[in-house]
Amino acid sequence: MLPAEPHHPVPATQVDHGALFRLDERGIVVVGAGAGIGEHVCRTVAAMGARVLCADVDEGAVKAVAASLDAPYVLADATGEEGAVAIATAAAAELGPVHGYVDVIGRMQRKPLSEFTLAEWEEDMRINLRHAFLLSRHLAPKVAEAGGGSIVHVSSVMGRTAGRLSPGYGPAKAALEVLVKSMAQEWGAGGVRVNAVAPGLFLSPRFVASGSDAVEAFAARTMLGRLGQPYEVAAAVAFLLTPAAGYITGTTLLVDGGATSRDSTGLDVHPPVR
Repeated sequence: MLPAEPHHPVPATQVDHGALFRLDERGIVVVGAGAGIGEHVCRTVAAMGARVLCADVDEGAVKAVAASLDAPYVLADATGEEGAVAIATAAAAELGPVHGYVDVIGRMQRKPLSEFTLAEWEEDMRINLRHAFLLSRHLAPKVAEAGGGSIVHVSSVMGRTAGRLSPGYGPAKAALEVLVKSMAQEWGAGGVRVNAVAPGLFLSPRFVASGSDAVEAFAARTMLGRLGQPYEVAAAVAFLLTPAAGYITGTTLLVDGGATSRDSTGLDVHPPVR
């Protein structure tokens, strides 16, 4: 939804306000659609009217999500060039014009830097960064060819803070957020917006399955006093896909319950000196 004359203000009476938060008939690819945030994104954008192509490396999982939405799917590994090409090819075949895509791929190896091997470092870069570059080469041009749209990558708060047990994951996500800016610059003139969301710790199935007995302590680190839900991350992603976010590009939206905006000095727990 772009103004017919971009250098003149659009009167409020001429804006289709009901369409600002809709994705009706927009072709959206979700990479990493088989579970977690990816599944929530698929269901959210489909509910907002989008036509969705589900992509994942887990055939059983992606097939189940796609079937429940009556949507097509593609089995592909986006961390390799062949997989990225397969996703782009399937998107053109199944959706026609591609108006956007969401990249939800990511995985953390928890180990101190002193114990990290080069192979583990390169694996973190492959899983958390390389696919984003490959998608920018093969899928982003499809969005430009459609006349513009929106691309959203899922980053992490670990991309901006030091994590003692994430020496590969954090740097990869930091690089992803800079790549998002480069992509936004590259494709902006063609009407393509590129952004990221950076979730904090949230109640993912993986986190719950770990049996952590410190949920209340983690929740206390947020301003809201609770951990986030996967659908809340998906909702932020969906917002960035919509016309309502039409002037937002090259940025990362924190979805962390305010955790990274709290006192970083530790002084809040000490009484003031008088």
